[in-house]
Amino acid sequence: MYTPQRLFGEVRSSSEILIHEPFLERARLQREQERDGQARLALGAYIVARLVDKLLTVQENQDGFEDFRWQLEAVRRHVGELPADAPETAHLAGVVDGIPAEGPPTARLWKSLTAYAYFLEHEARFDESLEVLNLAARAQGKETSTGEYASYALFAGRLNRQLTRWDIANACYNAAEEAAAVSGDSLTALRAGLGRGAVQRGQGNYPAARTTTETVLSKALELGIPEAQAMAYADLGVIYSVQGNRLAALESHYKAFRLTPDPVQRMRVLGDLALGLSEIGAYEPARLGFQIVVESNASVEVRTNALLELMDLESAVGNRVAFERYRAAAEQYRSRMSPRMTVDYLYKVGVGLLRFGQASRARSSFETALEMAERHQLNAWVFKIESAMNKLSDGQDRASAPNPASELSAAPVVREMEEGLREYALASAT
Repeated sequence: MYTPQRLFGEVRSSSEILIHEPFLERARLQREQERDGQARLALGAYIVARLVDKLLTVQENQDGFEDFRWQLEAVRRHVGELPADAPETAHLAGVVDGIPAEGPPTARLWKSLTAYAYFLEHEARFDESLEVLNLAARAQGKETSTGEYASYALFAGRLNRQLTRWDIANACYNAAEEAAAVSGDSLTALRAGLGRGAVQRGQGNYPAARTTTETVLSKALELGIPEAQAMAYADLGVIYSVQGNRLAALESHYKAFRLTPDPVQRMRVLGDLALGLSEIGAYEPARLGFQIVVESNASVEVRTNALLELMDLESAVGNRVAFERYRAAAEQYRSRMSPRMTVDYLYKVGVGLLRFGQASRARSSFETALEMAERHQLNAWVFKIESAMNKLSDGQDRASAPNPASELSAAPVVREMEEGLREYALASAT
């Protein structure tokens, strides 16, 4: 019942389809950009993944072990020639060192593969992360406990959600919840529920997402699990924001920021809090929040999101120079953006260009964003972009005035948040 195939599908044959293609695609893109060292890393990842496939295959056909051992030595030499100062090289070396010359996969192998999958997720390489996570689950195989299976399922659900593969993501979250119930892991079960709520949110079904998330929060409060409470507050903050309840959104995000124990996850929450502050015109604390995130060790996805929001903030206040600076910084991550983030980037570029009087270029950016949103079934974005395009007119081809701050920016709770962020920034700098 709890098999890798349930999360990742049946094992693909190299004779039927090009397996581990995301690594080859990365190598191609890096070569086009004349980044030979990065291209070599991508090819190294590809051959290591193929080697693990070979190991799993020869377990069923012992006659292939001699060829496998020859291939293992060749891959070891190749990995040894990769850029020594690259973090990815260390991960690849760890995986290769965990591959036995004979016998079944070891715990060292699947743990190294899982660590590498987390690294790739951190680098916003979601397709590649899924490939490696699949290998880890297959390598562990029958040794996988119910609790470990639930962790694989949560991880796979999150990656598929980032790639807008909604049905697969839901299936993974359902599997995670079932396995967590068997192992008695309440936190994982609650996280699975929040994952389903995030899928509903990603599809634009905000009422359903709110109901799902509020149910999880109620259970988390009842069970006294602060980590799940923080996650639920963070998700509710996003939902309240898109539903127009801005103060409730800010309060939820601030609660999540204070409750979140993990420093990396805290930066994700801070990005959402800063976004809410920006939307009500509290630009100084919002700018501070985004800058803290950009300068943190958060994932590429979180830091890039902060760059996009800084870009939008500066266009909102009429600062063309800062807008272009953050736009150029975000553009460097373009090839690593998920479909949702790419749509967000193109939309914010269009909005910024329109604010600075470049209606024709803004329309082009909106059109590209709309095409991608439709292709990936990002329904909420489709409506948002179409609304922006409908408002384009000949009378809007001039720079707009900076957005004024709203009355909410002077609310006592906002001043409390600003003081808290300044204290946090000072503490982080020491």
